[in-house]
Amino acid sequence: MCPEKMDLFNNISLSARTVARRVEDIGSNITNQLINKTNDFEWFSLALDESTDITDTAQLLLFIRGVNADFEVTEELASMNSLHGTTTGEDIFKEVEEMLTKYNLKWNQLKCVTTDGGKNMSGTGKGLVGSIYTACENARCTRPMVIHCIIHQHVLCGKYLNLSCVLEPVVSTVNFIRSRGLNHRQFRDFLSEVEAAYPDLPYHTAVRWLSSGKVLLRFFELRAEIEIFHNEKKHPQPLLSNTEWLWKLAFAADIMGFLNGFNLKLQGKTVLTCETYTAVKSFQRQLALIESQIMSSCFVHFPCCQTLKEEVDSPFPHEFAGDIFSELKKQFQQRFSDLDASAEDISRFENPFNCTIEELPPNLQLEVINLQCDNMLKGKFQENNLTEFYKCLPSDEYGELRSYARGLISVFGSTYLCEKTFSKMKYVKSQYRSALTDEHLQSIMMIGSTNFDPQFEEMLSKKNNFIHPISSLKLCFKQ
Repeated sequence: MCPEKMDLFNNISLSARTVARRVEDIGSNITNQLINKTNDFEWFSLALDESTDITDTAQLLLFIRGVNADFEVTEELASMNSLHGTTTGEDIFKEVEEMLTKYNLKWNQLKCVTTDGGKNMSGTGKGLVGSIYTACENARCTRPMVIHCIIHQHVLCGKYLNLSCVLEPVVSTVNFIRSRGLNHRQFRDFLSEVEAAYPDLPYHTAVRWLSSGKVLLRFFELRAEIEIFHNEKKHPQPLLSNTEWLWKLAFAADIMGFLNGFNLKLQGKTVLTCETYTAVKSFQRQLALIESQIMSSCFVHFPCCQTLKEEVDSPFPHEFAGDIFSELKKQFQQRFSDLDASAEDISRFENPFNCTIEELPPNLQLEVINLQCDNMLKGKFQENNLTEFYKCLPSDEYGELRSYARGLISVFGSTYLCEKTFSKMKYVKSQYRSALTDEHLQSIMMIGSTNFDPQFEEMLSKKNNFIHPISSLKLCFKQ
């Protein structure tokens, strides 16, 4: 690599300890940059999640999203805390308190707390939420919003569906093929020979959110090849010739694929709460429409069912589908109640031109009246995204409305960033690097998730004696 730069690389120290110190220096620099940013926050929100690493150490992630007076949004990993003992709500609250102190943040600036919904997090008694409520009362400030991660809620809705009559035979069949090396090799060769739609079957993994939908869809598409292969192996699967079960398989593949599509809409960085809330409401309406169509044997939005309808003459199992739809609607109504409680605030933020003045908080009423009467601002509302629209409002005329908007812009709708970071962590702290110190792991994760650029010149200026020029160090890090 870069043979013409051989002399330059020879002059750079790349020993393990040196690299470790440099990584920690960069992590400290990123933390200092975030501290400078938090000094300007008007509102901030937190997203928390906890998981265990390869050494069974509990790792607590604290992501922060803050908004300053100029509507500049900062979304960063504030801290990663290794909990070697218990992980009670009190333990987590202590870490939150230390983080707020570290970044010079106050309880009256906290707009929302988004958690994974665990009892130690969401408990209003001894849980984290209860401790935060107590701290806010002692500080004589308003309680923050509390949201159970929308993606977690959605996944739990899918897990409550009783699809065992379909999923268990599918998993058993897939395991017969995948768990034996010879079977797996022969199956892949067979799929290649017949030019099947897919080259292989994936395993089902319960902890992966999109696993069920992908496995069921792949299994349905390869059902004919799977049946032939099982018969050749003298291991017949009678359900593959049972049309009633095939109907259930097709329906399960479609409904889980439908849920997966909704899940993907909820993922991403800097997603506003109104966007996730709109996605939830849209999904519920789509669910009602599809249910009415399925009950009348119309499969226009369910491609697997439509395919099977053209192949078999047996009736669709309406009772089975009806039970699944009923349970899914019930779960959505129960699990998204915390968002429904904030529906008015979200609606006002999403479209201040379409709200009733009498229902607004008194501090917003006069400003919203002025806003609704301003045709020029109506045009800007239609042309720009929400953040840019509120940013363009004159601060002297719409100070309260701008502050209200900044608070809701800071809200996390999910713990997506935490889950994404945990996925990175399993590669960083693996069985081959299980001896990483807590401080070094935190520095690596800060570097891997930050939007800041390391300030190399500033880091070098703090060193008393260094040999290498700045350009050499920059090249080292870039390579």
